[in-house]
Amino acid sequence: MREKKGLTQRELAHNLGISQNYIPALESGARRPGPKLRQALIKFFNVNFEDLFEVVMVNPESSSEQVLEPRDHRRAG
Repeated sequence: MREKKGLTQRELAHNLGISQNYIPALESGARRPGPKLRQALIKFFNVNFEDLFEVVMVNPESSSEQVLEPRDHRRAG
């Protein structure tokens, strides 16, 4: 999504007020954004939660065991 907007990792990090080094970790799925950063991303890109993340249930009986994975913007086409 960042690339579709023509933003560098540095520009996105600056707009979100986070470290530039954090962006590749988010994009690769190595790190997951906390609630405040998720909201900032949704607001910045003006999208729905589902446009940025997919929720994977680790244990369907426990809603607390959810994993947020970044949507691969190349698949979303």
